[in-house]
Amino acid sequence: MKRLEEELNKYGQSDYYAFHMPGHKRQMNDAAIAHPFSIDITEIEGFDNLHHATGILQDAQEEAAEFYGVQESIFSVNGSTAALLSAVSAAVRRGGKILMARNCHKAVYHAVYLRDLEAEYVYPKWEAQTAMVNGPIQPEDVELALEADADIQAVLITSPTYDGVVSDVAAIADITHRYGVPLLVDEAHGAHFGMHPYFPVSAVKLGADVVIQSLHKTLPALTQTAILHRCSDWVSSEALHRFMGIYQTSSPSYVLMSSITSCIHVMKDQGTVLFESYVNLLRTCRERMKKLQHIRLLESEIMDPSKLVLSVENLSMTGSQLYTILLEKYHLQMEMEAPGYVLALTSVGDTGEGFMRLCAALEEIDQDED
Repeated sequence: MKRLEEELNKYGQSDYYAFHMPGHKRQMNDAAIAHPFSIDITEIEGFDNLHHATGILQDAQEEAAEFYGVQESIFSVNGSTAALLSAVSAAVRRGGKILMARNCHKAVYHAVYLRDLEAEYVYPKWEAQTAMVNGPIQPEDVELALEADADIQAVLITSPTYDGVVSDVAAIADITHRYGVPLLVDEAHGAHFGMHPYFPVSAVKLGADVVIQSLHKTLPALTQTAILHRCSDWVSSEALHRFMGIYQTSSPSYVLMSSITSCIHVMKDQGTVLFESYVNLLRTCRERMKKLQHIRLLESEIMDPSKLVLSVENLSMTGSQLYTILLEKYHLQMEMEAPGYVLALTSVGDTGEGFMRLCAALEEIDQDED
């Protein structure tokens, strides 16, 4: 029988390259984080308590809030899942009504179930440029729904989506506030937004009231690390803390919390340099991919360029087959396969060698179609 720890160590020493989460890509070894067993503690003297933070963890969360420019940031070691559950629970009273994007994360549906909510749906718009994936949520659709139903207590959308599609958060926030309800944004895949002009502006700057980000998805942080940002007074701070205490473990990992603080410090101290290098590599990679004859890189002004959506519509194979070839022949692990495309996630943790390997593999596969 295989043992997980042995298989992980073996995989970590292999040549398989990660075009998937987490964002550190097993490349960024931060010397500030020691061996996990040596720093794995509980709420002992001098190290505070996440659920009643008054010391070092309160300072860390305040530092994160200052960095992101929000009123308050709350650490989550249960990923964006706990933060989404908490945001919905704090914004909508039990048995109330929420307007939510139909393509929301399952955690939002779980919140609806747990709080006995009534859900109204707003559907992503189909757009020719993003025909392979769900399009954005249209502001006018949000307004129509709010105009038709005065019982809606909050609106929740996902931006960016798993595939990188971004909605007009600023316009939607203006509408929700005119109707007297808060806007909650699942920005789990957009923790890197605002770190460089090449990427979209974060919802925290666009009028959203609560924004949830998964640091581990696109930044150098360990899996399960996320932050809930309270950007305004539209949702109660007390309620958010209360529900984060309910939906998170009562024994939050100090290893994970140190990964959050380390990530914030890296972004503050080195983010400009790291992101400039990353963006240059990403731009070069995307330019090479645009020259492919059969594999098509999906591009749109409403898509986050960190996501590489590779369409096989002009290729004599399915997305699943392309995914398998990249994995088995080239040792490139993609994030996701779909019938019509393959999704590769990139991040500031990627290397020039990784981008070169992906481009070379796609070019070889593309040429074999001729």
